[in-house]
This record gives sequence, C-alpha cells and structure tokens, in this order.
Amino acid sequence: MKRSKKERKSINIALAILLSLALWFYVINVENPTGTATLRGVAVELQGMETLTQQGFMVTEMEEETKDLKLNGRKKTLMKLDKDNVYLAADVSSITAEGEYTLNCRTVYPTYVNTDNVTSSSWNKMQVTITVRERGTKEIDVRGEFIGTEAEGCLAGRVVTDPGTLELSGPREVLDTISYALVQVTGEDVSSTITQEIEVVLIGVDGQPVQELENITSNATVVKVTVPVRKYQELPLSVSFKDGGGATAQDVSYKIRPDTITVAEPRNQVDLPEVVSLGEIDLRQVYGDTTYALPIRLPAGLSAWRTPAYATVRVSLENLDSRQLSVKDIQMVNIPEGCTVERISPKIYVWVRGTPDLVKKITQEDIRVEVDLSQAVPGEHIQRFPAKVTLVGEKFEEAGVIGTNYSVALRLTR
Repeated sequence: MKRSKKERKSINIALAILLSLALWFYVINVENPTGTATLRGVAVELQGMETLTQQGFMVTEMEEETKDLKLNGRKKTLMKLDKDNVYLAADVSSITAEGEYTLNCRTVYPTYVNTDNVTSSSWNKMQVTITVRERGTKEIDVRGEFIGTEAEGCLAGRVVTDPGTLELSGPREVLDTISYALVQVTGEDVSSTITQEIEVVLIGVDGQPVQELENITSNATVVKVTVPVRKYQELPLSVSFKDGGGATAQDVSYKIRPDTITVAEPRNQVDLPEVVSLGEIDLRQVYGDTTYALPIRLPAGLSAWRTPAYATVRVSLENLDSRQLSVKDIQMVNIPEGCTVERISPKIYVWVRGTPDLVKKITQEDIRVEVDLSQAVPGEHIQRFPAKVTLVGEKFEEAGVIGTNYSVALRLTR
C-alpha cells in the first residue's frame, strides 16, 4: 500500500526524535560528559541554633535566605539536583556575643549523590551575613477590654481572659519595650455574655502597639475572652440613726456617696429589696459634722456591679449646740469590802448637747457620774474603770450626754 507524502514525513520526524533520544541517552549514561547547572533560590539553613539558644543568643536578621548556586560536574549527576534537595548550611554554634557576623556556607547534597562528581563554582559568593542579639523571656499580663455598647438595662462586667498571662521570647532589648497584651471585644446592644477567641495586640511601655515583632514569639497568640453581660437595676442606699446624746433623727441632715448602687439581676428566685441599708449610726457618738465610711453589704443572693466596697456618709446636726463641762463629783458604788479608793483622775470632762437655750442651763451639778466597782480587783497599780454619765432632772430630758466611753483612773487597795 503506497503511503502519502504527508505520512512519510511524519514517520521520518518520529524516527529522528527517537534517534536523538537514543543518542542523548547514550551520551549521558555511557559517555557522561561534564557540564554546568545553575540552581536558583537554594535555601540557606543555619545550623547550631540549639547551642546558640543555650548560650542566650538568637539570630534576628539574615541578609539572604536563598542564593543562586552554580555547579560543575557530570551531567548525569547534575540532572539529579534541584533547589528542593540541595541547601547551603552555615554554622552559628561558635558565636558567643552580640553582633553582625559573615559566615561561610557549605553545600549539602542528597545522600544518594556522589559529591566527587560535582563542585560549586560559586564559592566566592557562598557567604551569609547574620545579626545576633541577646535572647530573653518575659511574662506579661493579658488585659481584656470591652469597647462595644450594652443594650438598655444591661451592663458588661470585668473582661476575663484565658490564659491571663503570656510567655514571650525574643531579643531582650525588644522585650523590655513590651508592657502587656491587649484584647478588645466589640459588639452593639449586647444583652448576653460574650465568649470569643481573639488575637492579642502587644502594647509597649508608651501605651502604643509594638511595631517591631518579627523576632518575638509567644506561647499563645490567640486567647479566649469572656465578657459577662447581665441585666441590672439601681437600688438606693440608706442609713438609719439611733437617738441619743440630745439628738434625734429629725435633727440630722446627711449625704450618701454613692447614693445608689447597681445590682445584677438575680439568677435565682431572690426578691430585690427596695433599698440597701448601710446600717445604723448612734447619735451619741456623733460630736459634730462627721464623715463615716460604711461597708456596702448586699442581701444574700445579690451581687453588686461596678460598686465600691464602702459608701461615705456625711452627717450634720442642725439647730443644736454642744458644751463640755468638768465634773468633780464622781460617785463610787459597790466598793469591795475593806478596800480604799484613791482617785487618780480628780475630775472628768463631759460633753452635753441640746437646744442652745437648754445647753446654757446645764451645770456640773446636773451631771451624774457613777463608777461601778463590783468587779474590781484590789491592787497597788492604777486601774481605769468605765463611768456611767447621765443628766439628772426632768428639765433636761431633751438634752443628752455625747459619748459612751467615759472612764476614770483609780487605785484600789486594802
């Protein structure tokens, strides 16, 4: 069967290709001539890093991470090499101080390659320059911040992070500039607790985000953040007054700061009180304008929300005068049998209070001071005994004695 001219041309081309391949195979595998090859982007690897770390240093910068490598050798060997199985190695284990170093590199070939059949003609370029800095570690706090908005009647509480601290490592000079790690939670009209995983931002001692972080590593870059959000209610604070010392609750004016507190809506069936009491102030102990710091104690089942531990109460007494009198007439009662009482305190100073007209009329004869010695133990030493001080006479019913801690010094001997 006679072939066409076009078919004969195709057969001749195929035979030519086969002959070329056969010749190439013969040359490579039998003759194996020498040649050159250029490997581009060969990786530079630093060896001895563990030793460098143990000595307290680290590499912070390398001038070139890859190099172009020109090789000479047998064609059959060169064909087995590429940038994925050849690399350049530089040893840093002998470095013992900070600074910039230029290191010689050696070419590392695959184990199945006979290195006698290949050499590098780029030996004059096989160097790498690195920068070495002192390595350190530092523990920093993780601070959480809610920067969103709460729904009406809701409040976001203190942000909690897990973990609460981070362990950083890197150049010591950079670590010294880092103060803490910040995570910020956002949200609009938030009405329930938020839990998210958020990437941290390292904040410097200047309060701004740290920019130079290339050589800083952390045991965690993402932390779990919880923002408790609960409904709240405002409750007023109150205080009560015990009449005494010539004053009643009607004579008192006062201010409480803060005057209200925020409490979270109870999770259990707990009734909210109408007010939260700070307790009772005994007016016998109030000598004049006085400021008290009273603890804020919530009923069981309630929790305060952004509330201080104490409230201040500023107390003033209106339309009343006070006066101090010295009293010499001190009555001793229930003196132990056979004992002699020697008064060390010849008199006692007593404060009285009432309306201006009434206070002017009070004299020392209107004050009774009584010392009960029924529990006294005789001895040569000086003892101090409590004294009961009262006003006598019906005309002074609306006045009173200020203070309850009066006492006298005595010596009780047999």
